[in-house]
Amino acid sequence: MPKLPVAEAKVTYDGVAGDWQLDRRRHGGANRAVCLYSEELYASLREQGVELANGQLGENFTTRGVNLLELNVGDRLRVGGGTIEITEPREPCASLRRWHPKLQELIVGRSGWLAKVVREGMVRPGDAIEVLEEE
Repeated sequence: MPKLPVAEAKVTYDGVAGDWQLDRRRHGGANRAVCLYSEELYASLREQGVELANGQLGENFTTRGVNLLELNVGDRLRVGGGTIEITEPREPCASLRRWHPKLQELIVGRSGWLAKVVREGMVRPGDAIEVLEEE
């Protein structure tokens, strides 16, 4: 961390190409291939005095305009040319304290989501993110 923006990336069943987590027992893998966090949640942290830039929390996708707090396990999202499915809430780990001593506690319950990839595809900054209706 932090994860820096890229011009484009291929999202595969194992995650975002070029991204790798050091602790693969607790991070990454097929059901945790992608991590999402939102610009709106970053803004909320800034209002609490925690200055962070997008990507500092280790997310692969920083969303805008998608209310992550309204998502549930099993929801699917189209992101660029790929599709992901929410698998579990992200549990904030102690390594986030490098950015602020109370950050782990501040984001409990709103720390983003982990997702698996159900359709591989290319993504680019600014791609639309669409919550898909249940089939």
